[in-house]
Amino acid sequence: MKIALIYFSGSGNTNIVVSKYEESLKNLGFEVSKFNIENSLDKIPNLDSFYKVGFFYPIHGFNSPNIVVKFAKKIEKSTSKRNYFVVMVSGEPLNLNHSSNSRLIRVLKKKNYYLESEYHYVLGYNLVFRHTEEKAYRMYDVMEKIIPLDTKEYFVENKTNKLKRVFLGSFLSFLLRIQFPFYKVNGKLFRINNKKCIKCMMCMNNCPVHNITYSKNKFHFSSKCLMCARCSFSCPKDAVRIGILNFWRVNGKYKYKPTSIQEVDKHSRYCKKSFKRYFDKAEERINKAQ
Repeated sequence: MKIALIYFSGSGNTNIVVSKYEESLKNLGFEVSKFNIENSLDKIPNLDSFYKVGFFYPIHGFNSPNIVVKFAKKIEKSTSKRNYFVVMVSGEPLNLNHSSNSRLIRVLKKKNYYLESEYHYVLGYNLVFRHTEEKAYRMYDVMEKIIPLDTKEYFVENKTNKLKRVFLGSFLSFLLRIQFPFYKVNGKLFRINNKKCIKCMMCMNNCPVHNITYSKNKFHFSSKCLMCARCSFSCPKDAVRIGILNFWRVNGKYKYKPTSIQEVDKHSRYCKKSFKRYFDKAEERINKAQ
């Protein structure tokens, strides 16, 4: 049976998750096709032949990114009722994140697609602040061990999963979409530190919406920005300045490996209870499965 994994990854975390799903599903004997949204907007795949369809995305301001919703709007309406699943990735395990798919659910319902199961995994922030490598690896380790359990339950045992939502979560998610027009304005305020820049063009070539151009020996930024932070997070010289939100800039990919280096966690109290619940619940499932 064929599974379609449709995904958008800003700075790479969602790509890690979707690749783990692909590996796990293949181990279970399924045939997997991955569709990167940023490469598929002009050529929407035919989804009718797939047994299951999944949407993967990083949570942007407690919402699904505009590029994901735009893709969903282009999907052809199914002639029969189709179920799908959603996988969300964020830097913190807050329940408000679980309402991030509200708009996506409404759009897909018009296409005769109905949400059947949903999952949320936590990996290192690419904005706001940088998690320690130790904590980032703990997130990664939990994700790597939980995904095989989730895929087995859903795809083999037919057990669905619905995430806990906060009261008025969808309404709050709607209000927080005010950030999206701001992202477009802020995107025009991006700048390059020319003293650090080595003109590798990684920021321009990897921008998912082509918000960055280069001419007359100068970088130019337009109003298409998704605020995915791929440009600033991945810059090898930390040369990208992200406008008004520059104080939230995080640079450099996480290793997601065990480390003996001791770092001071300056944000150990941030979402402390939420992280404890997230890790405790995951580790309980992992231990039970062993």
